[in-house]
Amino acid sequence: MSPFQSVAVRITFLIVAALIIEGLFVSYFFNYNLSNFIDKRSGEYHEEIENEEKSKLKDSVELAYSVIQSYYDRSKDIEGLKKQESESLKQIVDTVAAQAEATYKKFNGILPDDVVQERIKAIVDGARYGEDNYLWINDLDNRMVIHPKRSLIGKDLAGLKDSQGTFFIKEMTEIAQTKGAGTVSYLWPRPNEKEPKLKISYVKLLPELGWIIGTGSWVEDVTAQMKKEALAQIAKMRLGTQKYFWINDSGPKMIMHPIKPALNGKDISGVKDAKGKHLFIEMVETVQKNNGAGYVSYWWSKPGTDKDFPKLSYVKLFKPWGWIIGMGVYVDNIETTVAKQKIEFDETIHGIELNSALSTVLFIIIATLFCIYTVRKGLNKPLNTLVDFSSKIASGDLDSSLTGRFSGEMAVLKESLEQMIVSLKEKIGEANLLSEKSRGETIKAQEATAEAQEAKSQAEKAKAEGMLEAADMLEGLVNDLSSASEELSAQVEEVSRGTDTQQERISETAVAMEEMNATVLEVARNAAEAAESADQTRQNAEAGSTIVDNSVESILAVNSHSETLKSNMDELGSQAKAIGTVLNVITDIADQTNLLALNAAIEAARAGEAGRGFAVVADEVRKLAEKTMDATKEVGQAISNIQGGTTKNIESVEGAVVAVNKATEFANASKTSLAEILTLVLSTSDQVRSIATASEEQSNASEDINRAVEDIKLVSSETAEGMLQANQAIGELARLASDLKQLIEKLRAND
Repeated sequence: MSPFQSVAVRITFLIVAALIIEGLFVSYFFNYNLSNFIDKRSGEYHEEIENEEKSKLKDSVELAYSVIQSYYDRSKDIEGLKKQESESLKQIVDTVAAQAEATYKKFNGILPDDVVQERIKAIVDGARYGEDNYLWINDLDNRMVIHPKRSLIGKDLAGLKDSQGTFFIKEMTEIAQTKGAGTVSYLWPRPNEKEPKLKISYVKLLPELGWIIGTGSWVEDVTAQMKKEALAQIAKMRLGTQKYFWINDSGPKMIMHPIKPALNGKDISGVKDAKGKHLFIEMVETVQKNNGAGYVSYWWSKPGTDKDFPKLSYVKLFKPWGWIIGMGVYVDNIETTVAKQKIEFDETIHGIELNSALSTVLFIIIATLFCIYTVRKGLNKPLNTLVDFSSKIASGDLDSSLTGRFSGEMAVLKESLEQMIVSLKEKIGEANLLSEKSRGETIKAQEATAEAQEAKSQAEKAKAEGMLEAADMLEGLVNDLSSASEELSAQVEEVSRGTDTQQERISETAVAMEEMNATVLEVARNAAEAAESADQTRQNAEAGSTIVDNSVESILAVNSHSETLKSNMDELGSQAKAIGTVLNVITDIADQTNLLALNAAIEAARAGEAGRGFAVVADEVRKLAEKTMDATKEVGQAISNIQGGTTKNIESVEGAVVAVNKATEFANASKTSLAEILTLVLSTSDQVRSIATASEEQSNASEDINRAVEDIKLVSSETAEGMLQANQAIGELARLASDLKQLIEKLRAND
């Protein structure tokens, strides 16, 4: 018996296994608590470092916030802005006024006054600077001379006032008349806008013309400049090598990003980090939910690398401008520091776990030895006694008995074995009774076998009687066969007589088919002659059609040359028009060059001494543009004369093309008529040829019919011969039926 089949061994094994499991559970529980302690301590350490970084981030963003606040405060200092802007506006007006005075001095007395004034108005009207800032002219009667808003030109604006009641045009005129130049502030809408906004204007008097040139800028333009300067300042600010500021709005749209400038001005709502988080949307939500500031965690690339790293950012909303200022710090170094501390904890815990494991193993060994001793003493002896008793019973000693002391489950097992012996004896007695009963059943089976043999003999006898009955049935069938043979013989003789009659009729049909075949051949010959005549007519019609085709081709060639000539003349006209268009473009370019030169002079004036040389170049460019405009007018007149001559030639060519088109139509009509005649001739020729072909086919069909008649005669002869052979076969069948009948009689006699 295998050791593992022993109950004692199994019990010992179970106890040891339970001890091992318990030891493992205790060890796991101990290690689990230690791991939780380490995780908790690591989390606390991580939180301490993270809070320190958060505090630094917040202080840095507050610093950037204060810088933006200072620029915002400057943009709200109206008096300071007026003083600052008045100097810039003065330079612009002085530059344009100098251009106007130079134009007046150059053309005064040479050109009419209205032409000179138009030139000066064009100079002022085309001058632009900044995004949409412009200049205007009004006279000493407060009437607008030139202005981008055309509806104001020619109107008396002395009564024009802003929403605060300032008669600013009248005030400008008074300052220009009394001081020659000065600054005025008022409310006025921007071009293409309706809402009035604070504007600062500078005006200057042109005494020669009695005009006042003025320009202005909106305070919000200064605010925009303050924003640009603030963005530039924030973009330069750095804290270390990897800490920078960015600014976005609540769209979210990126306002400024110093590391990835490609994002500036773009919608960043769809920007996601490596984990799929829409980080800028979350930043907007954070400032909206947390009183304008908060922290956001995400993944972002480091400068100079393509990999993403965990990052923590602090964002704060600057409400006046709707800016969200942010700075982030990469926290992968925090994770590294925490990981190092965790490694130190893990090394300490591994030592504790090793000592715990050794103690557990020692306890399990001692407990196992104790279990083995207890099992051997309390289980093996009574169990061996029961095994010996069972062996005796198995060898047939049913009178054996159990001796010894048994307790607990062993006593229950002893009583069960004794009860089993009693039941076994009872079952053996019952088996003997069943054996006697089985012998009686065997005798009954032998008797049933004898009865089966008797039934078999009776079945053989019934079989013989059945054969006689079958013979009677066969005799009836033979009689029926004889009757049918006689009837079939009579029908064969009738068919033979019909076959002879059919042969006579077929001979008469063959003679008639030969006569019809001769007639069909005569029709085919006449149809062939008619087809030849139709072919000759078709050839003549085709020759006529060829002549007409050649005529049409010649006319079409003339038409093609006419169309080509017309196309060339059209192209010449288009090129002449294109030259005119180019001249218009050159004129526009000259105008634009003149305006650009003026704008360049304005910007040079704004630049002060640094732009003085550039102003000289701009004036030379303006003079060159004026010369270009004069030369362009002369060339334009010559081109107009060329265009007139080209137009007359085009009209003449178009008349020739119309005449050629009519000749082409007449030739095509002749060609169509001949084509119809040729079609009719071809149709007639085809019909005659079809008649000839049909006649030949009919002749061939007649010959086929003759051959079929001959074949029918042959088949009729063969049918007559077959009827004779069938009659002989029927006689043979009658003879066989007679022989079969005699055989049945002999079979009956034998029975």
